[in-house]
Amino acid sequence: MKKTGKKLLAIATAVSLAALALSGCGGGGAAPSSAAQPSETKKEEAQKQAEAAGAESSAGDADYTQGDPIVIKIAHVSQEGVPIDLASNRLGEMLKEKTGGRITVDVFPASALGNNTELLEQLQMGTLEMAISSVAFLGAFTDSTALLDLPYLFQSNEAAEEVLDGEVGQEIFSNLEPAGFKGMTWMATGWRQLTANKEIHKPEDMKGLKIRVMENQMHIDHFNALGASAVPMAFSELYTALQNGTMDAQENPFANIDGNRLYEVQKYIIKTGHIYDTSPLLASKTWWDSLSAADQKVIQECVDEMIVYERELSASNEAELEEKIGNNGTNVIITLTDEERQAFRDAAKPVYDKYVPGIGEDLVNKVDEINAKYMK
Repeated sequence: MKKTGKKLLAIATAVSLAALALSGCGGGGAAPSSAAQPSETKKEEAQKQAEAAGAESSAGDADYTQGDPIVIKIAHVSQEGVPIDLASNRLGEMLKEKTGGRITVDVFPASALGNNTELLEQLQMGTLEMAISSVAFLGAFTDSTALLDLPYLFQSNEAAEEVLDGEVGQEIFSNLEPAGFKGMTWMATGWRQLTANKEIHKPEDMKGLKIRVMENQMHIDHFNALGASAVPMAFSELYTALQNGTMDAQENPFANIDGNRLYEVQKYIIKTGHIYDTSPLLASKTWWDSLSAADQKVIQECVDEMIVYERELSASNEAELEEKIGNNGTNVIITLTDEERQAFRDAAKPVYDKYVPGIGEDLVNKVDEINAKYMK
């Protein structure tokens, strides 16, 4: 584990507790809430697993200190210190404690081991144990991941977490296994928001804007449907492109807007909340299958405990960053009215018409049913 992990973790935990009360993403009742707590189901599962693990330990049934030493490399492309990075370090601390130091974690942030595509290739080859990937890069392996890129699919954190932790999320993970990936959990990276150097309140305001998007056809189709000109571009090139005017706008969660200082070259942050950005923690299936049942068990137990922490940290971090950027005296955060946000949802209908038949109406209907449970 990185030497800075514990220090960063302490800071982030303090930030998390201080910011939990702040409001999150979305305007009005129709907008998604970014400050919502992780699903009660996930919390209950983690608690039950922790209690079960404690019972086993006290009964002497499980001794995770015995066995060969294991070093788990976890790589991701986000900056050091963001919630997924801190949670990866937290996972390492949990495993080290439960196994008496036999299983350790080394975290490699900021594309230290490669970009998203390269990390996925390393997982397939078995040269990397775990990686946190953007969903947008998994479409080549299963159509079902495209579900999570549908704009305005989720209406709250609670609904998104119930979907991901339940039947739908597990089905997507199962569909990834033939490609060589073992799905461990779905990490929260925040709601994707729009930024620009002009005020935007309706789809018509997007007309003619050159907006940077990821290399993902659905993302391209989405913003083209709004009247913008969507251009795929590497994230590493984005700041300069916005600075010199090659790009007019972009979309990312607050963590990336802040972590990469995009607010310096974009005045307006428009809270569209168009995608609940989740990044799955994936393991190399080749590596995972080589582990003993006991090692698989303790790793999964720690992952399930870690994700509750990560989601709480992500939600509070998002609220804090929104307040920080909104109060810096330079940037303006625009919260859309219910009617304005609905207009963006309506304008995205062509994306649903094109992609839902391939994704499956049944999956979308399952999400809609869960969304309805949390509608105010």
